[in-house]
Amino acid sequence: MFDLPDFPGFNQLYFGNTLEQYFVFLVFIAIGFILGKVAVFIIDNILKRLTAKTKSEIDDILLEIVEKPIPVLVILIFAFFGYQFLTFSPEIDSIFLNLLNVILIVVITLSLVAGIDKLIKAFVVPLTEKTDSKLDDQLIPILTKVSKAIVIVLALVVIFSSFGYDLTAVIAGLGIGGLAFAFAAKETIADAFGGLSLFTSRPFVVGDIIEAAGVMGTVKEIGLRYTRIKDFDKRLIVVPNSKLANAIIKNISSEPEKRVKTKLGLVYSTSTKQMEKALQILKSIAKKHKGVDNDSYARFSGFGDSSLDITFIYYVTDLDNKFDVISEINFEIKKEFEKSKLEFAYPTQTIHLEK
Repeated sequence: MFDLPDFPGFNQLYFGNTLEQYFVFLVFIAIGFILGKVAVFIIDNILKRLTAKTKSEIDDILLEIVEKPIPVLVILIFAFFGYQFLTFSPEIDSIFLNLLNVILIVVITLSLVAGIDKLIKAFVVPLTEKTDSKLDDQLIPILTKVSKAIVIVLALVVIFSSFGYDLTAVIAGLGIGGLAFAFAAKETIADAFGGLSLFTSRPFVVGDIIEAAGVMGTVKEIGLRYTRIKDFDKRLIVVPNSKLANAIIKNISSEPEKRVKTKLGLVYSTSTKQMEKALQILKSIAKKHKGVDNDSYARFSGFGDSSLDITFIYYVTDLDNKFDVISEINFEIKKEFEKSKLEFAYPTQTIHLEK
């Protein structure tokens, strides 16, 4: 034991140990705390500068993964050595060592889970960006979650094993409870199978605009259980995959052209020649615009309550700018109709009074 000053009560026993023994234990923890800070300082100011000069990213990522748990690991090591100066019953020794073991496993697990994101972002994402297929892009979130789940499950197995529990025996002994759990998890299982169905059939990929299960928007993420869709109000909607797998899905992004149907109404005083002129103008506008297919449709479709109706249908081929194209077409229609003195009708009502 260390030669410490003989203070009154310093060598008196408390729970089987003297204050001197407890003091030595705390000194070891303090040393571990200081050395942990020193290790972080060395990593930040020396090792990171050295790895920054290398072409590989793996050494930088490993340092980031190791940096956070290092202080805790050093403290745990010194706490273990400091504990050797204490005397407790075998039961307390076992609890203390298991506690250190659990903290160690938790710290390592959290570091690995955080490191998985960095490793996938550094090595897997660049590979997927080189391919034309979007399938590998949407598999990345699944790969990340599955990898994290495996690490966490392995950590739990090790923790339970350190306390003497056999997980296989525990699962086997669940009996009716296990069946109840499986029944409660049936929706989770259905969602997971729905996710697999979406991956294999591929009715849509990340980035597509779809309409399904009462939701319309852009697909942001396809997970194993849920698909996240951002609607046109910029709200993020989470839809269970089991619902999507059983729903009628309209993939709007897959359409080669956007069909636009416009109904125009001219006043009843419009002559036949003017109606024919209106139809020619509409066809000409569609033909001249670069973002519109030549196959357009303009017809005198009927006699409305207060207007002579024209149905104008055209197909936008520039889907990336479809709303701009529609706006340009509408401006051109108004401009040409005003030039030809074609008057748009508005709802009117004529009342005939009998004398």
